[in-house]
Amino acid sequence: MTFSVSTLDALISLLDDQDEQVFGSVKEKLISLGSVVLPKLEESLLTANSIEHVKKLEEIISYLKKEVLLDRMKDWISADNRSLLDGWLLVSSVHHPNITKEKIENSIQKIYREVWLEVTESMTSLEKVAVINHILFKINGFDILNSDNPSVESIILDKLLFSKIGNVYSLTILYLIIARNLHLDLLPIMLANKLLLVYEDNLAASLAFGNSTDKYLFYINVAHRGSVISPKEVQFLYDKSQKYGKVVTRIETDLSLIKKLLNLMYLIYTNEGEQEKLLLTEDLLALLEGY
Repeated sequence: MTFSVSTLDALISLLDDQDEQVFGSVKEKLISLGSVVLPKLEESLLTANSIEHVKKLEEIISYLKKEVLLDRMKDWISADNRSLLDGWLLVSSVHHPNITKEKIENSIQKIYREVWLEVTESMTSLEKVAVINHILFKINGFDILNSDNPSVESIILDKLLFSKIGNVYSLTILYLIIARNLHLDLLPIMLANKLLLVYEDNLAASLAFGNSTDKYLFYINVAHRGSVISPKEVQFLYDKSQKYGKVVTRIETDLSLIKKLLNLMYLIYTNEGEQEKLLLTEDLLALLEGY
């Protein structure tokens, strides 16, 4: 929809009108213009004539940003070559709307380069995992949040990369992104309600552990600083969980991993009474229903 700068200025000035009917009409018109008006609306916050004027501007800005985020999530879900990092950025923008992709990418690339410099072509997959563990946990000091109360800061990308304290989901996703950059094909899997990463190699697994084992050569528990466990040890955990009826096993996708982050955020916002962010998270989860 086309519009002139003078028309937009006139509409914004009308937001200072005390008549609610006028505000309703102007709000509807501004929203119909779409996200292209956001820069001008945000600029107008600096010159607003009253607190009421600011509140009205913020209400419209918040609505438009919500619609932009929902549209971006729809595009991400439907994309054939979706990026796990892009999905995580969308989740993070619920709490930090002004998060910038370039800064996040630079931070992750720095970690990746540190790993890449230590990796050689002759290394086995297990040796590459050892390098990732060393760089991520020993050199950079990433760790799991030891608390019964989950924190949104342990999910949001910029906060995680600054504090280096994450939860099992966020650190596993970060680990997975770095591994993919190295072309190390790890798969996320839920086993007995635990999120693990696995390396699939049918031949090597059968040679190492016998034909009775599964097709995964080893499992990585990021929550335990990337410790590696063998299929036989995993079978023990599986059998133990099965005894108590707690077995849940499935390969996770990028969509389901992002959904796990959103579900955790939904729980946090519910506990903290963050109503606006809770509703936005709810809308995003609705888009991911079925994944």
